[in-house]
Amino acid sequence: MPNPQRKHFMNQLSFNSNFHRYNQDSYRGFDIQSKHGPLIQNYLSRVHACFTKAQEDYSRVCLIRLDLHVPETCTPEALADNRLIYRFFSSLKAKIAYAQDQSMKLGNRVHHTELRYIWCRELSTQGRVHFHVALLLNAAAYSFIGKFNLSSNNMYSRIHEAWGSALHLFSEDVKGLIHIPDNPCYEVIRGNNASFNEAFKRVSYLCKVHSKEFGNHYHCFGCSRV
Repeated sequence: MPNPQRKHFMNQLSFNSNFHRYNQDSYRGFDIQSKHGPLIQNYLSRVHACFTKAQEDYSRVCLIRLDLHVPETCTPEALADNRLIYRFFSSLKAKIAYAQDQSMKLGNRVHHTELRYIWCRELSTQGRVHFHVALLLNAAAYSFIGKFNLSSNNMYSRIHEAWGSALHLFSEDVKGLIHIPDNPCYEVIRGNNASFNEAFKRVSYLCKVHSKEFGNHYHCFGCSRV
């Protein structure tokens, strides 16, 4: 059986020469996480652009951090590309749109939101694929993740339903596959550099070189284009 750690090491050697390793403690004046080793400047630039675009549209942006794990039963074919993560975002977008439409039908005031996202794909030392994700939403529409209860009509349950949809599983079956870290939500206020800095530093973790598989035909990092 192939050694996943050796495979990961070999793929690290295949680091894309078009990417630039970044070893400083800040980027464009904002703090970044450098304790895990070098980051990828190209990724930092895309995160900054995604943040900036979200702030152009909304005076307050809610950022939610989460991790999505792939079950051991997932086939190699399902992991041969990034369709899983894109199915997750597509499903979550649809669920948010449906929830807002239902709320409007009840006569509630609804603030529209686009779903912007930042993600990276990494491999653990045990050879398990997982995705680190940051969601960016209009804070006037959603400002927190909600109660950790799958029966609640909130972002927590929608995230589980969307990952279940991507994996073709019930939301109850993916509860152990989704990790909500401590302090998962940030409010980024337009014109408030301190709030931008705090959220940007948190998401910069997704830009690190370590744990990413290079040398494959799929990407290790992505951002929404909205």
